[in-house]
Amino acid sequence: MIAQIALIPIGLLIAAIFSMVGLAGGVFIVPMLVLVFKLPAQNAVGISLIVMTFTTLSAAMAYARQRRINYRVGVLLDVFDVPGAVLGAYVTTLLASRWLASLFGILLIIISIFMAKKGETSRRSPRSDPKRGILGLSARVVAFCLAASFASGVVAGMFGAGGGTVDESVMILALNMPAHVAAATSVFGMALTNSAAAISHGVLGNILPEYAIPLIMGGVCGAQLGPSLSKRVRGGTLRKILGAVFVLIGLRMILVPYIAA
Repeated sequence: MIAQIALIPIGLLIAAIFSMVGLAGGVFIVPMLVLVFKLPAQNAVGISLIVMTFTTLSAAMAYARQRRINYRVGVLLDVFDVPGAVLGAYVTTLLASRWLASLFGILLIIISIFMAKKGETSRRSPRSDPKRGILGLSARVVAFCLAASFASGVVAGMFGAGGGTVDESVMILALNMPAHVAAATSVFGMALTNSAAAISHGVLGNILPEYAIPLIMGGVCGAQLGPSLSKRVRGGTLRKILGAVFVLIGLRMILVPYIAA
């Protein structure tokens, strides 16, 4: 019981840090539940998804109040998540999961370097124009969003988490979106997709309330704190924080499979 109560501040801390940079934190919740609380992987994934559902919804509402979400880009980033996830799950049957995780971790560390070096961007994000293609966005923006959607689905299918890292990398490095807008849009996109996966795990009985409820309690509060903190830092600083989080996630992807073994 004491250990489960301790999940409240843990959920708050994870949600505050990750929602500030536009991520959900599932990439750390899952190994924590497996390695520290000794839960089976299917329960850890189910709990993580229901927690991320509530935290991303909470953070999305906070970012909506700040008017930072680019809804069009957020929707496009979810179009091919499902087929990408199917391919990602299939890839895990062909290649060793340790090698896949290590390669993804190295890629994230490389991306973090580009993130830290990137110069200041315009305060504007891709705008809607009724004379331009799908949803009023240019063909270039639509193509990047759809490619990122498929790639993030593949990543989620292979590792059970981490798709948001792909979305944010594309928004900041390829679409040149300000870090604040990219973070808000990433959270909005995850809020759209996490609930469906969480419901599936709920039907399968993988969600344990005694672990999920305290994490949700802390996560919902932390997800309100994260956007508030994000608003107080400059775009360049936020990118550096995101880069640091990418390094932590990269190291987690490289090291945890060997620790778990």
